[in-house]
Amino acid sequence: MNLIALPAFTHNDFRMPHDGTDAIVVDPGDSAPAFESLSKPQLVLAGILVTQRHAEFR
Repeated sequence: MNLIALPAFTHNDFRMPHDGTDAIVVDPGDSAPAFESLSKPQLVLAGILVTQRHAEFR
């Protein structure tokens, strides 16, 4: 399993574990870095894991 740290906004980041083929995005804050990183090693997005609820999404 490989792990990519992706930037989100100005002071945050999120993780994208992958096995070289399939990837999962964990707690994405911004979609652009995730989609950009999927295209570099030709990864397929297999899922999105959200571990917490944010107040602005109630």
